[in-house]
Amino acid sequence: MIDGKRWGNRMLLLVLDALRRRVAQGLAVAVLTALLCAVAAAGPQFAAAAVARAAAADVAAAPPAQRILTVHRGIPTGRDPAAALAGFRVSVEQLLPARDGPPILGLTRPLTSITGGFQRVAPVAYRDGVCEHLRITGACPTAAAEALLSRRAADTLGLRAGDRLTLRTQAATEMTLRVTGTYERVDPAGDYWAEPMFGPGQIKAGEESLDPTFVSLATFADDRFEEPTAVYTAPLPTRLIGGAGRAEVTRRLDDAKEAVNRAGFVFVPPSAALLDAVDADRVAVRDGVLVAWLQALALCWLALGIVGRHTALDRRPDIALLKLRGATQRRMFRLTAGQHLVPMLAALPVGLLLGYVGARVAAGAAVSLEVRQAGPAVAVAFLVGLAVLLLGEVSALRTPVATLLRRVPSRRRGWPRRTLDVVVLAVAAAALFQANAVGGTGVGAAAPVLTALAGAVLLARLLAAGSGRVGRGAMRAGRARLALTALRFSRQPGADRIFVLTAVAVALLGLAAQGIAVGRTTRADRAAVEVGAAQVLTVQAANHTALLSAVRQADPGGRTAMAVVVEASGPLPVLAVDAGRLPAVADWRPQYGAAGALDPSGARAEPLPPVQGTTLTLTARNDSAGPVRLLLTLRHGGTGADLSVPIGPVPPGEHQVSAPVHGCGSPPGCRIVGLVLAGPSDVDNRPVSAPPNASLTVRELRQQGPDAVILGSADLGDQRRWRTADTGPAMSVGARQGVLTLRIPKAAADDATVADNRAYVVDVVSAVPVILAGPAPRAWSAGDPVLPLFGGSVVPVRVAATAAVLPVLGGAGAVIDLDAAVHAAADAGTGGVSQVWIAAGTPPEMVAALVADLAGAGVTVVGIDSVARHLDRLDQDGSALTARFQLLVAVCALLLAAVAATVAVTVQQAARAGEWRALRAQGLPARVAVGVETSGQAALVGIGVLAGLLLAGLAGRVTGPPPVFLDDWRLLPPPDTFRPSVLGGVVLLALVVLGPTLLRARRVGKESAR
Repeated sequence: MIDGKRWGNRMLLLVLDALRRRVAQGLAVAVLTALLCAVAAAGPQFAAAAVARAAAADVAAAPPAQRILTVHRGIPTGRDPAAALAGFRVSVEQLLPARDGPPILGLTRPLTSITGGFQRVAPVAYRDGVCEHLRITGACPTAAAEALLSRRAADTLGLRAGDRLTLRTQAATEMTLRVTGTYERVDPAGDYWAEPMFGPGQIKAGEESLDPTFVSLATFADDRFEEPTAVYTAPLPTRLIGGAGRAEVTRRLDDAKEAVNRAGFVFVPPSAALLDAVDADRVAVRDGVLVAWLQALALCWLALGIVGRHTALDRRPDIALLKLRGATQRRMFRLTAGQHLVPMLAALPVGLLLGYVGARVAAGAAVSLEVRQAGPAVAVAFLVGLAVLLLGEVSALRTPVATLLRRVPSRRRGWPRRTLDVVVLAVAAAALFQANAVGGTGVGAAAPVLTALAGAVLLARLLAAGSGRVGRGAMRAGRARLALTALRFSRQPGADRIFVLTAVAVALLGLAAQGIAVGRTTRADRAAVEVGAAQVLTVQAANHTALLSAVRQADPGGRTAMAVVVEASGPLPVLAVDAGRLPAVADWRPQYGAAGALDPSGARAEPLPPVQGTTLTLTARNDSAGPVRLLLTLRHGGTGADLSVPIGPVPPGEHQVSAPVHGCGSPPGCRIVGLVLAGPSDVDNRPVSAPPNASLTVRELRQQGPDAVILGSADLGDQRRWRTADTGPAMSVGARQGVLTLRIPKAAADDATVADNRAYVVDVVSAVPVILAGPAPRAWSAGDPVLPLFGGSVVPVRVAATAAVLPVLGGAGAVIDLDAAVHAAADAGTGGVSQVWIAAGTPPEMVAALVADLAGAGVTVVGIDSVARHLDRLDQDGSALTARFQLLVAVCALLLAAVAATVAVTVQQAARAGEWRALRAQGLPARVAVGVETSGQAALVGIGVLAGLLLAGLAGRVTGPPPVFLDDWRLLPPPDTFRPSVLGGVVLLALVVLGPTLLRARRVGKESAR
């Protein structure tokens, strides 16, 4: 008997000696433990980093108004508004839970404008750094009682720099401010202007509100402002909404709101839509990472079980010897447990470091140490791994000595293995049912890997049975090499488990790689649809005519740039494009419909000669009782500016009257937009009444120089070229026999408030073709299809083609030619978002030159987007980040299979060497022994890799492709999931990782054949 005290003292030395004699097995346990701990540590850290990154991306991609926090309250400013505003900031920041950036402070007070005889709400405001976000004509206000008006407000009030703005306070006292200039917002869609309290003026409930009048902070020292509203605007803190669930975020915001409101402030929380998007990403990351994480842990434990079993088989003679010497099971268990525990403890810190690095690489961002979550996870994974290893030793410790000394493995397959096979198949079936019936929740989320596992188990059983039959048949046929190779698989202990692990690892790698490839393609397609072109410049232009002219001058060839207007405010979203440039500039897809269908040439009339002279001469007959005046509305073809040219007065009878023209001399001149029949005292282009029964017959309009006749008999007598107002009573416009007669009926003349004395030139004489996606508006079924565009007249349209999806607009909207729409509308057009699309492959220096040319033409770039940038934003989606972790898990599984296979080959070296020596003694050539070892391992690896690819395809086909977008965006057909290049990469990586096992098998064969 071995003395117990001596045994205890020598235990560590015995363990170290055993590890020294079995370096490969100890190293394999250490490597697998490092991978196990790395996976256990990486999961929680990656999930936390991915949730934070997805939340930050959601906040960045949200509209500016959704990603701000606002607190406001009325405060007395006294004689020191700066001190009052600073005290307001301190009070607010003591109550807010967190901040991600510096706030923007402001003051605002709605007053009443009484300039011009009309009362309008005129907000007076101060905001930090406001002049840096304005394009100012004049000067920024710096002293008290100085004001900066928007250009629109200045036009409405008829004021310019140096004029006086008179305002009325709520106490009915008047305040006068000196106008220092006018402004336009440089970045109206930017973060700075997200706060609606400083937004543009509107008309609500019949009350008109002007754009804010910005003043210096010193202006609010005037006690007539009483208590202006102080506004604190800050970026939404990502820490406030990231990581926690929707209920927890709501609770945090409610607590903040209650604290702020209790202090007398008004708290405006962020948009619920943003919170929902962040929570959807959080749930996607949590569920996706959890499933992949558990899969990786299960595979790590399986690999440890395989290695532990092979190690136990190699240790069977030692255990038999210990039993023969009288060692107790407890002492033997301590000895064998120590041989596992020592390398596992040594690998633990390495695994933690690998987990941190792997999580950082997969997340693509800095990873914080989540000790509270990663620590318990690593501890549990470590203990379960140790238990798996020890379970393999327990069976050996309870085995009789005679069985331990037996070298030929038993061919009996016990009931535990058959039961485990049935359980795997049943769980896979349940997962498939839930995935197809309910969706990818619960066990259904693991349906792909469970399907691959079940298929690998079935294939392993078939291969074991088939290889045995092949081996026996080859033996009878005298083909020794084939027979020994086939029998090697059927009789090799643990070969089926290694095959299953290899096939599942390759299947996971194939699923993950194809998922990433398909997801990337799908996200790229979505980015291309939602952006429209390779690069998109958001611009500010005076009007759409100026935008078209500037882009055409900057790119006369029409191959690089295209003017675009996105109008989303109407009943049907509209994308107006320069159709002639569309095929060259835009990435036009077949799903968008036929681009040629937008050709408006069939709807356009022959253009009238442009007005380029300095004098216009009108030949007309006045059938009225008194003189009338004809006002011509001209629009410059380059700037889009409207000009009014009064001609007359024209006395009763037939006359020729001339009038000077200013502003049309520069190319391309001006085009006639409309005619206004006015009384002799009307000198402005306004829709005012002419005398009762006024009638004017226009016979000709000519100018000096080339194209002298602008309106001749052909155009004046064509009724299609003329129309009146779209709504309300209007004058009669009759075109016949080569003349145009304008007549105001007596009924209309008696009611000046509803009479419309305008006639418009129709450049588009028939419906403009459009490409329609989605259902047509209901109003189209009751009448002719029309589109209200750019805040002007409605444009008659016809559906020339339909599309499944349209760029920028998505699944519902219409595409129309911008030039035709501008000519068909009543005004030059300022509505919608103006853009300039840049073709793919345009060099950066050419883009810079284009931007400079646009700026020279008065078109300012206020924003830049591109397909690449939008794709980067989509790559921060929760499902995209989860796919990276799944790829990391698949690579880890492949490493597990390689380690397990290497250990199996190494452990069997001694036993195989004895077998080969016996066969060599019977005359077997050495090359056959080496070939069998190499080809046998190659067959195991090769069949495992091919089976993994097959199972990956089967699992993907049965469970369906994983969702790429959380909002279920599916406007384009899904891309082909079969990617030969991806599968080739999977095979190459698998061979690189598993290749060393072939070299190890060849080395074993050579050593055994000596």
